[in-house]
Amino acid sequence: MVFNTLNRLRWTGKLASSAVTILHRGARDNKKTIYGNQITLVKKRYFYYTDGCREIHIPNHRVLEIRMEEEIIWKKTEKG
Repeated sequence: MVFNTLNRLRWTGKLASSAVTILHRGARDNKKTIYGNQITLVKKRYFYYTDGCREIHIPNHRVLEIRMEEEIIWKKTEKG
């Protein structure tokens, strides 16, 4: 679950070293990477991150994968 993974990273001090890939329509390959040091708040169903001077809300169902360095530590599974 996205919340559990992000929350564990936050409480162990590793969130800043992570990268979260999300579904982002209109971006190249419909994907965008958000770096852990941009994440400001982690909640059960969403998280916030800063992009410049804006704070942006991302629902957890849009998360495709979470990485620590080059290792994938969480990946969305395909339905079907």
